[in-house]
Amino acid sequence: MKKAVIIPLAIALVILLAFATMNAYRVPTTDVSFVEGDERPATVVAVEYEVSGLKCRGTARTFARQIEDVPGVVSFVAYARTHTAIVEYDPALTDPDAIREAFEEPILHEGRFYEVFEMVSVTAE
Repeated sequence: MKKAVIIPLAIALVILLAFATMNAYRVPTTDVSFVEGDERPATVVAVEYEVSGLKCRGTARTFARQIEDVPGVVSFVAYARTHTAIVEYDPALTDPDAIREAFEEPILHEGRFYEVFEMVSVTAE
């Protein structure tokens, strides 16, 4: 009889602990580097965007494809749970506005254009 009460109680406590500590850990949804280790520029700046439309691994990959051809973009890390993207770039080649324009560009899918991403806010790191 005790096991019938203790085991569900222990499971409930573990679940509560998980919810209580979920903001303590920031696990990336996607982490992409667009340059090889030797090609990394000497000066790199990071910018963090809050982006509507960034909500899962699939949309994070789509976001990466949107910005991969922007000259100077070095890397990208997405956190779908918080709808944030951190982009490292070479300030001699690009700026946060050019990156934003690239990811807000409409996407062609099955003959229709879709506006998937929209910047909510930006923070320079």
